[in-house]
Order: sequence, then C-alpha cells, then structure tokens
Amino acid sequence: MLRGKLAGVRTPHILLVSLLTGCGFGLQPTTAEGIALLLAGEDSGGFSETDADTDADADADADADIQPEIDSIEPDWGTTAGGTEVVLEGVFGEDATVRMGGVEADNKSVQTKRGILVFFTPEVSDAGVVSIVLESGGESAKLEDSFTYFADGTGLVGAIGSVAWVDIVGNYWVDTPVDFGYGFFVPVIPAEFEWSKLYAGGQDECESSKGGYTYTPSLEAFEMGSGSSVTLSSGAKTIDMPWSATNGQFGADEVVASQFAANSSYDLSETNFSGAEIPEFTVSGILDTPGSFSVSAPAIQGNNAPSVSQSFSVAWSGGSAGDGVLLTLQMMNSAGTTVEESVTCALRDDGAFNVPGGTFKGWAANRQLNIFVSRYKLAQATIDFNNAGTAVMGEYVVYGAAFTK
Repeated sequence: MLRGKLAGVRTPHILLVSLLTGCGFGLQPTTAEGIALLLAGEDSGGFSETDADTDADADADADADIQPEIDSIEPDWGTTAGGTEVVLEGVFGEDATVRMGGVEADNKSVQTKRGILVFFTPEVSDAGVVSIVLESGGESAKLEDSFTYFADGTGLVGAIGSVAWVDIVGNYWVDTPVDFGYGFFVPVIPAEFEWSKLYAGGQDECESSKGGYTYTPSLEAFEMGSGSSVTLSSGAKTIDMPWSATNGQFGADEVVASQFAANSSYDLSETNFSGAEIPEFTVSGILDTPGSFSVSAPAIQGNNAPSVSQSFSVAWSGGSAGDGVLLTLQMMNSAGTTVEESVTCALRDDGAFNVPGGTFKGWAANRQLNIFVSRYKLAQATIDFNNAGTAVMGEYVVYGAAFTK
C-alpha cells in the first residue's frame, strides 16, 4: 500500500485449475436423406420398392443374388442409450438388417435403388467400439470396429468452462488498472457438476478458505494432443483457446475488449482435436454473457476506497438479471502482497446481500480487501455425441477494493 492507495492484484476471482422445406402435401422431410429423395422427385415418407426380377415372388430371387456391401456409415458414433439415426450406404436387398456388436438395429428405411439404409442404433450396456454387420439374402458384410458408443451423458455435464470480463473500478489504485478478460474450456467425461458449489454449499451462503467447506466434483478431462484448439464465436468476435497440456484445459489468458461481447451469445464454432478420444463437435449457444452493471455498496466505484467491518452490505444494479451472482472477498496480508484469507459466496441475483459477521476466520483491521462481484449466466446446450449438457459460465465481474476496520 502507498498513502492510502491499494496495490492491484491482477488475478481472476476464481480459476478452475486442471482438473479438477420442401414443397407438396403431407409431412416434410426432416433428415438429409429425406430431403435428397424429395429433390429427386421421390416420396420421402415411404420407401417401398418393386422386385427387380420378373417372377411373381416378392424379392426372394433378387435378394438372393445380392452380395451385401458396406461403403460408409454416417455418423460413426452415438450414445449407449441408442436411438442414434445412422445412414449406411452400400449394396443390399429389401430384406437387409443391421447388427451392431451382435445386437439388431431398428430399420427406418431401406432404399435399395439408392443404396441407402437408415437405421437407429440399439441400446448397449457398455461404451466402446463395435463392428457393424449388414445381412441380406443370406449373405453378410462386416465393417470392423466402425462405430463408437460413448457413455450416455443425459442429465450430466460433458464440458465445463468460463469466459469472464473483469471491469476494474475505483480511482484509488497505485497504478492505473486495465480491464481484462480470460477464459477456459474443458470437455470432460460426463459427470455431476455445479458451478455455484465451488463457492458455497447453498444460495446466499458464504464459505471461508480457512473453514472446512469443500466441493470436489469427480471430473476427468478427455485427452488432447499438442496443437489442439477450440474457438468461441459471437458475430465478428472470436475467442481462440489453444490446448495447454500443463493446465489440462483449453485456455485464453488474455481476452481483450475486441473479443468479449457483453450481453451476447457465443457458439463453440470450431474444434481441432489432435489425438483425442472424442470426435470434433460444435455447439450453438454454448455461452451467454451478462451485460455490464454497477456496484453501489460498498462504494468501490469512487475516488477513495471505502472502509468496511466484518459484516457489511453489498448492493448491485443495472443490466438484466443473470442466473446468479458470485461474490469473492480477498483479505490481503499486512504487507499487501498476498491473499491471507478468501471468502466466497453464492448469491441470488436480487440486488443485495449482507455478508454475515464472523464469516472471516482471521479478520484484521487496516488490510486491503479485494471485492469481486460477478454476475453470471449459464446457457443450456447439449453435446451431440454423448447427449451431455454443458456448464460454460459467462461472467461480467466488477472488481474494486476497500480497507478493513
């Protein structure tokens, strides 16, 4: 400290370290193969075909003459819950069936003239790679180790992350502070996870770093190779995050104003996974960011830093409401060089909160108290290859300071 001025601590309030149309009548086509049929002038709703031979039977001779072949499948992944729609291209008769890992799939359509068979994957008990067997006319074709089942993540979280903009307020700093941003993103094996629980056990509750509260979610990141990266986009604003093997996450340590769009939505627009255990994927609306707001109590936005006792009020206003507010209070040591104790609170976004007396276990007078008020939003998005949800938090943080008394 210097003549009542406060030393800037240019660190984010919290960082999660490494792991932690068509025309016509009737129903319109809803899949790529249905649209293709419509454009070709065929019926997209039914796929019955006449026998290729001239006898009176219903395909027996024609199908018996066919040697089934598998040219391709799309997609080549789905979840253990089954129900993934897969398009197989190849050669087969109308009697064609598909087995995956020994389990028969449900056909949606068999289009022998076009060489397209659409089926739904069966449910399986274990994740892993299976072979696909196409049977037709008493013959079969096999595509070895061609389809990957991922554990179904419905109701769980399959990616965590945060993008934050830190608005540093007040004219009492030793050096003129510069607003900054940061972000990270980690695809994880689906698991239970709640952001607010990193701060406190319940809403409108606080925890001290010197207390006994812990929250240790069981999170395991998917392996990524060197050169992997992800990109978040909102219009012309993009945030590129390269993979850090050291931190075990995609990260952007320096997000500048030209990259951060307040009160906006971002897409996971591009992924580049090198040596990954998962397919590359994109997600629309994976991140929502709050708009700017102000903090009126304590008076951290003025020319002089306010003084606060152990129990004090925090009040904020402006912008549109978020999904919640995270409050971080950092009491510095007597030299003002390191954080001696932190208190974190998970709050409702109702505009005000009283910090309970006694929350700090080692409260001392004449210390610098860094105050971070973060309004956050959590977008509801789903990862297609495993049906897991996302927990990527958009934050707008107002950062100021006070003196303790």
